[in-house]
Amino acid sequence: MYLPAHFEQSDPQAVAEAIVRHPLATLVTRQGEDLAADHLPLLLEGLPAAGARLIGHVALANDVWRRAGEGARVLAVFQGPHAYVSPNWYPSKREHHRVVPTYNYVTVHVHGTLHASHDSAVKRSAVEALTARMEGAQPAPWKLADAPADYLEGMLAAIVAIELRIDRVEAKWKASQNRSTDDRAGVAGALTRTGGPDSAQQMGALIERGLFSD
Repeated sequence: MYLPAHFEQSDPQAVAEAIVRHPLATLVTRQGEDLAADHLPLLLEGLPAAGARLIGHVALANDVWRRAGEGARVLAVFQGPHAYVSPNWYPSKREHHRVVPTYNYVTVHVHGTLHASHDSAVKRSAVEALTARMEGAQPAPWKLADAPADYLEGMLAAIVAIELRIDRVEAKWKASQNRSTDDRAGVAGALTRTGGPDSAQQMGALIERGLFSD
């Protein structure tokens, strides 16, 4: 990933928060001489650093688990808030017109090795952990015990647990850090006022929080 220093996010807590809030990963693996991409939620255990792991599960029919194994290199990409930025939002445009459109975004690239397990206890643990995280905001969270035992065993038999053992993490917050304070304020204001997609408003709020002061 192209990662200029001023866009690099090195705060592990901020990176962990981005993964937790946007858990749907694009998992890139090798498929012979080609590349394959699968989309699945992954749960981060601990902080995103070497030695930590992401856990999840896939359908038994999904070939991605067959590409797992010792030394099988993979990449998980998490996409956070993103938004188009119009040059019209920069106050500096009125001064010199030396401005162009751009696109702001938050992304995390997690590199590591992929491992698969058919062990029933491991699969149950992965499903329980993911369910607890995803159901946490529900008024009456669903849990595995709510399903009939025979039905649950059948569902568990149809999946494979996977984990990504993390080697390194790259995180990029492209959020107008390379613009002046006034220009950043203009972008943040436009994104939060427009009533556009949630992602655009989240990007506006990110800039507005003052994370990138001069």
